Amino acid sequence: MGKTRDKILSLINFDSTLSNSQIAKALGLSRQLVSYHAKTMRVPRQSPIKLCDFCKKRISKKNKAGLCKEHRYLAFVYEFQCADCGEFSVVEGRDASNRRYTKKRKKEPDKDFCNLRCAKRYMHRQNVVN
Repeated sequence: MGKTRDKILSLINFDSTLSNSQIAKALGLSRQLVSYHAKTMRVPRQSPIKLCDFCKKRISKKNKAGLCKEHRYLAFVYEFQCADCGEFSVVEGRDASNRRYTKKRKKEPDKDFCNLRCAKRYMHRQNVVN
C-alpha cells in the first residue's frame, strides 16, 4: 500500500470515531480523497453518531436542537436572574425562544427582568444616577 493509505488506515485504527473531514484535516488531504481511499480499502466510514445531550439516546443527524423527542421541551426553557430584584425565573415556550433571540441582539445581554415593573424601576434608578 501507498504512504497515504497507510496513514489513513493508521488513523482509522487509532480512533474509529474520527470522521473523514477530521482525518483529512490531520493529514492535509481533501475529504474526498480520504473517502476514496477508505472505500477502496473496504473500510466502512460513517460520520459520528449524534446523541441526545441528556439521555445519550441516538438521534437524527439533522436534529439541530441535539435533543430527543422526550427532552425537546428543554429547548424551549429559558432560565435567568432578574437584574433588579435578583429572583430566578424560568420562562417556557414561545416566550423563551423570543427572549433567547432578543438576548443575542441586546446592547446589554445580561440585563433580564422578571416583569415590566422591575424593568421600569431599574431604568429609573439608572436615569437618576446619570
